[in-house]
Amino acid sequence: MQQLNDAEFFWYFFAGVTHMFQLISLVIIYGVMMFIWTFVFLNRSHDKVNQAFLIFLSNILVWMVLNNLDEFSDGTIVTLGTKTVYWLSMMYLSITFLYFIYRLLNRKIDWLFYAALALNTLTVVVRYLYPMDYSDPTFWRLTDPVVAPLMATTFSLPALYAFFLVLKQMIQTKDARQRAQLGYIFFGIGLALVVSVISEYLLPTVFHVTEKLYLMHSAIAIFAVAMFVSIMRHRLLNLRSDYIYRTLFLNASEGILIVNRMGRIVSINRVGREILRDERLDAGDDVSNYIPDYRFDANYNLHEVALGSGEQSRYLSLTQYPIDERDQGTTKLLIVNDVTQIHLRQELEKLQLLEKSNIDQLTGLYNKQYLHEGIPLYDVNVVRNALIFIDVDDFKAINDTYGHLVGDEVLRELAACIKKNVRVTNISVRFGGDEFVIILENTSGEDAFLVAERIRACVSELEFSVGETVFHITLSIGLIEGTAPLNELLDKADRAMYASKNLGKNKTTFFSEEAEQGAFHMSLSQTEQ
Repeated sequence: MQQLNDAEFFWYFFAGVTHMFQLISLVIIYGVMMFIWTFVFLNRSHDKVNQAFLIFLSNILVWMVLNNLDEFSDGTIVTLGTKTVYWLSMMYLSITFLYFIYRLLNRKIDWLFYAALALNTLTVVVRYLYPMDYSDPTFWRLTDPVVAPLMATTFSLPALYAFFLVLKQMIQTKDARQRAQLGYIFFGIGLALVVSVISEYLLPTVFHVTEKLYLMHSAIAIFAVAMFVSIMRHRLLNLRSDYIYRTLFLNASEGILIVNRMGRIVSINRVGREILRDERLDAGDDVSNYIPDYRFDANYNLHEVALGSGEQSRYLSLTQYPIDERDQGTTKLLIVNDVTQIHLRQELEKLQLLEKSNIDQLTGLYNKQYLHEGIPLYDVNVVRNALIFIDVDDFKAINDTYGHLVGDEVLRELAACIKKNVRVTNISVRFGGDEFVIILENTSGEDAFLVAERIRACVSELEFSVGETVFHITLSIGLIEGTAPLNELLDKADRAMYASKNLGKNKTTFFSEEAEQGAFHMSLSQTEQ
């Protein structure tokens, strides 16, 4: 198993965190859009204005879903069909928006609308006349010097004409409510379309940015909030606000709180009480009592907080929007999601990556990096430890005579003997080359000696064959018991191991702390196989 260096681990972790926040953002965006769509569909959907709005919103939802699925291209006919629907949904965004504006302003569908519809359809057909690699998940990026400007133009013209109609009506109307409605539409859709031109055309064609940045999703989120505020405050589409409150607010699958500038709750839905785990939570309560670091701040967006500690800890994602764009200091809409499982999954992935980076791929034991970085230095006042240092006798000769593949097999079999004779709680490490280290916490020297001898006995029974040649291996082992820091224990065990080699190899030598000048205590180590 290939080890990960620090830079690779950082980018894996960064990618995981980024993915988590992207996932949370998409869940919120899709949730809000579906709430609005469902509400309009169930309430007065026979109205032509509402029907036009549903067509436009459905177009957006189809494009959003396919835009995310676009990454998983496999070159099949199903993928080609999906790409085609994706192209049509993207190019008809401005057309369906123009159709909605026609209905909203009570204008008769004229030849300009049909001309725009025909031009956009023709543009899609022209695009398919150019050769494309449909197995490439980024093929939708427009790099062709002819097609890209054509599509940008045909996509933008209907939207610009719609903006003109909206702006003209905003100037001419004397109805304050309609002016406010049109203002939210102009802001929300305008932002989405501008961002679409930047993300879908300028960035890939002019600046050659091929990565998906999901800028459109952020713009659509702002659009959804703008539509929500317009419906709630200005009766956009002539929908009943009580139905919105009942369907969109009370029955939402997310926790929703309306909070004033004092940090007091104005209203809260059932899911919000469940997430904050207080059924008595109601209007007038202070949000900071349940979310300690809450701030009535415009920048308090996609903010994650941790509640509790230990096994009881939970993680919440908080997204906050102003209810009234004209007066952002009055009330805020706070959306709360429990992302504990997502957070725990990210932490688990982090630990798994850390574990993989600290495993020796040949033997399956921990590597030297883990020995020095993955475990702390021992507390000399708490736990008495034993450390075993193992070296294969004449291992260089084995490699020189039989080859490195045979040498690798020797190390794997030795590692198997180590795993067989130590507890799971013990730390077994391939220290380097043919050297191994075993750390036994809260273990006496006598017990550690028995472990070392069992490993030595296990190895003595191994038999290696190369052609007609059969050979065995032996081990020189050093042992230390003490409460010193890890580096000191390693040094003394290493010295004991070399004493075993000087005494004829195939021995376990115990380093005595009491002996003068670091002499080696041999009362336990005279046994040989």
